[in-house]
Formats: sequence, structure tokens, C-alpha cells
Amino acid sequence: MNARSPIVIGAVIVALLVGFGAFLLTRTGSGEPPAAAPPPQPSATPSATAGTPTAAPDPEEVRNNQGATSLKLQVTGCEGCQVTAIPSVATDADEPFAATVESGVALIDVPTPGTLGMSFFVQGEKDGDDTPQRALVLLQPGRIAPGDPVSARTAGEAESAGYCWAGTTLSVATLRFTAEEDKGVVSRVWADPALPTTSAQVRPSGSDKAFSPACTAEG
Repeated sequence: MNARSPIVIGAVIVALLVGFGAFLLTRTGSGEPPAAAPPPQPSATPSATAGTPTAAPDPEEVRNNQGATSLKLQVTGCEGCQVTAIPSVATDADEPFAATVESGVALIDVPTPGTLGMSFFVQGEKDGDDTPQRALVLLQPGRIAPGDPVSARTAGEAESAGYCWAGTTLSVATLRFTAEEDKGVVSRVWADPALPTTSAQVRPSGSDKAFSPACTAEG
């Protein structure tokens, strides 16, 4: 081995290292470490009206529907109260359609055609005479548009209110009611958000246990 051999070997090693580095660059791009993954974005807040049918369906589609609808009635301020759903047409199902509010929810299964013109009552355990007290649910107080929120003040100041539901073709529908109840006496109940209703109207002051719904299924 002559004197130049170590120099030649060193040059070869350097060339190999440079070539290997160039090869790695072609496989990794710029050679810079990969960028960190973007932070997870927060999930969208669920809509307050999710699952709530806030648009009036075609009455004929409701009337001719052969299915059933599970009503998930979320009732605020009336734990242990009973909710009764009253169809405006005769049904082949067992009646009455009623359920007790447990953990803020009452579940009622009804024939879908029966939701057209359906009205709702909420009653507490008793009133001063130990007689069940029921209040008609105001589904669309005043001129509140379906889907818009309804406050206690709006419900209380409305001169008239729709109370006959326009119905739904959904197999599962979530309706949200707010009740004012004290010692078993329910004084007022309203839908929040407002629901689409038929043309029938009632004065809120008449929404008590003596009221008989006069809904029709004409839409």
C-alpha cells in the first residue's frame, strides 16, 4: 500500500457518506422533521333543536303514513309529572298515550298519522283538593316562528297560541317542553322551541284542566 492509499480510502468513504445522505434526502424530502399534526378541533355544539321537527310536514304525508313515531318529550321543571298526548283522530293503538317524566324525559309511542293535530297536557301529582291538575301545552305562543326559542315571558304574554301540532313523519321526534309547577300544581307549559301547529288557537288563560282540545286532522 503506497502513501496515497489512506487518502484514497478516506475520499471514498466521504463520497459514500455524501451519496447516502443525498439518497436519504430524496426519500424524506427536505430532510426536515415532519410537521406536527394539527391540534384536534373542538366538535361542533349540537343544535338546540336537533331531532325536533320544526318545519310543518305535508299533511297528506302524515295522514297516509303507516308507521309509528316514538315521541321523546324532554320536560323541564316538572319531574314526576305526567304527559298525555291526545290524537285528533281515532287510532287502532291502545290508549291513553301517556307517560311519567323521569330524569326529565317522557317517552310515548303513537301511530304516526295520529301526530297530525295532536295536543298535549301535562299534569302534576295533585292540587289543593288532591285533584289532578293538568295544563294544555302551548306549542306555538303568539306569532313565534316554529324553531324559535320561547321564553316564560313570551308564553305568559301571548294573547293566543297554537296547540294542535302539525305532526311529523319522523320515526323518532324530540319535543321540548318547559313547565311551571309548584307543589304538584302545573300552571303553564309551553314548547321551547316553538312547534308548527294547525290553525286552531286557544287563549293561554284557558289552558287548564277544564279545557277540551278541538283539534282536527285537516292540517
